[in-house]
Amino acid sequence: MRSTIVEILAPQPSSWYKNPASTAAKGGCSQHGTPPCHDPIVASVVLANALSENIQLAVCRRGLDDLKKGQAGEHT
Repeated sequence: MRSTIVEILAPQPSSWYKNPASTAAKGGCSQHGTPPCHDPIVASVVLANALSENIQLAVCRRGLDDLKKGQAGEHT
């Protein structure tokens, strides 16, 4: 299922994420996990798809670039 970027925000505090046990709420990259991703978080992203509530992610630069590429249809 393809997700759509709803909003890209500055990095948000851990309380912003729906799941307090998530990688994002713990300060890690939602795209790559922690470990192995030790890159700094550059954005909090809200995604939407047809099957779930909005998804909240914390992403590093690589993760954000990958999400944008997927949004542009360069890969799924």
